[in-house]
Amino acid sequence: MSVMTVKKFFEAIAMKANRSSEGTKIMSKWIGHYHGKIVQFETGTEQFYLVVANGKMKVHDGRYLAPDLTFKGSSKTISEVFTGRKRFGDAMKSWELVLIGAGHEGFALGRLITTVMLEV
Repeated sequence: MSVMTVKKFFEAIAMKANRSSEGTKIMSKWIGHYHGKIVQFETGTEQFYLVVANGKMKVHDGRYLAPDLTFKGSSKTISEVFTGRKRFGDAMKSWELVLIGAGHEGFALGRLITTVMLEV
């Protein structure tokens, strides 16, 4: 899967999550009393980040200076992890995927992705 495809995957997730009543509930609960969450992706050829705030998700190009969590890995590894073709822990143990920051935010993102992908 190309880097652009990974970004497009997250753009599709954001669109689905923003339209889903369950998705907006998950995002609101995830944010809690914070103003928002920033999850960044660095694949070697592209950098983008997700902003989750006010029950919505947006995808932005570039780097955010102080994200809550950064995923670093190849576009192939990131796509395999978030589509369930590779176990998260296995990718981390082999150093194919590196997390920088609050790793638990990845579990909240994973829950959101699973929920909106399973909706009809």
